[in-house]
Amino acid sequence: SREGEIAIAKRIEAGFKQMYQVSEDWVNQRIREAADKGYAELAFGLRVRTPLLNQVVYGTKSMPFEAAAEETGALILDTRDSDLFFRGYIPQSVNIGLNGDFAPWVGALIVNVNQPILLVCNEDKQEEAITRLSRIGFDHVIGFLSGGYEAWLNAGKPVDTIERIEAKLFEENYDPTTDQVIDIRRESEFAAEHIENAYNKPLSYINDWIKDIDPKQHFFMHCAGGYRSMIAASILQARGYRNFTEIAGGYKSILETAIPKTDFVCPSKLMKI
Repeated sequence: SREGEIAIAKRIEAGFKQMYQVSEDWVNQRIREAADKGYAELAFGLRVRTPLLNQVVYGTKSMPFEAAAEETGALILDTRDSDLFFRGYIPQSVNIGLNGDFAPWVGALIVNVNQPILLVCNEDKQEEAITRLSRIGFDHVIGFLSGGYEAWLNAGKPVDTIERIEAKLFEENYDPTTDQVIDIRRESEFAAEHIENAYNKPLSYINDWIKDIDPKQHFFMHCAGGYRSMIAASILQARGYRNFTEIAGGYKSILETAIPKTDFVCPSKLMKI
């Protein structure tokens, strides 16, 4: 809606002015200049709609989305569901889906609240993403991709994918004597039950353990249901680690297979008294 677009633009403009200490008059002047050059205004504030699908207005000029990311050092945050993300995404993006523990994982994994962010969302989710980021102090959203990922894809831009397989296929291909499994659930989840001989490397500590990954050693990776493992997968690939396979549905789906597992221990019995 028009009201929603205006609300989004207000938040983006506020973050831009805070980062670069520019006045509202300065930003509005840039908007007028863009409009004078044939761009139609989307809403007052930082961002205007341009004739091209994948452009944002940043500073004094309109530029392609990827150029804005490069010039600002912005993190590309893709908030789509993991089932969509793994099939195709903008290279170097990090996936933290809105339909999950979005705010806690943003806060845990994006250390700097002043980090500039460019969003990739489903077309009706931009305002929700910006609002939820703002609530935890991430006010430096400098723009979002007009038309979402589909616009990027239709424009013929480069894309990346995640290698994901179903638990049944994992069962058929898994050799417990040679294959490595990384379980990124919390320590308590892992202690309760896990695949025999799996390694526990919780997502919360990925910035600590990622350096220990051997890029030549393939591994299978899972969480409880697929949300956290896709976050990890996107971070791994953004940092150049690609020799892994993520398991769809996580441990919940693995439970339905005959893959050897440890005996279940009720989590309450694991608590220290």
